[in-house]
Amino acid sequence: MGVSDALWEIESAIGDVFDQHGRDVDRQTAQARRNTYEQTLIDVNQWAGPEAMHSLSDWIEREIRTAERLPANHEVRQIGSEICRRTTTSNRSPPKL
Repeated sequence: MGVSDALWEIESAIGDVFDQHGRDVDRQTAQARRNTYEQTLIDVNQWAGPEAMHSLSDWIEREIRTAERLPANHEVRQIGSEICRRTTTSNRSPPKL
């Protein structure tokens, strides 16, 4: 499962939560956040690998389904950075996401 599969799962969660409850999500906001989610997933995948990327995508999907909200861009980048710090044993600093 790659980034595109993870994005599909996230988009499915958005559709399930917001379409099912008759709640309208601003499509422009949703698209902007999706773009940030995608870039952050790519960055985490490159930095810490597919397992870390899946951890982040699972967190995003869980937030959408349980809190019924789109996580803010800064939250996604912050969680992505935390995941990178936990999963990498490199002497390099984690990326600034």
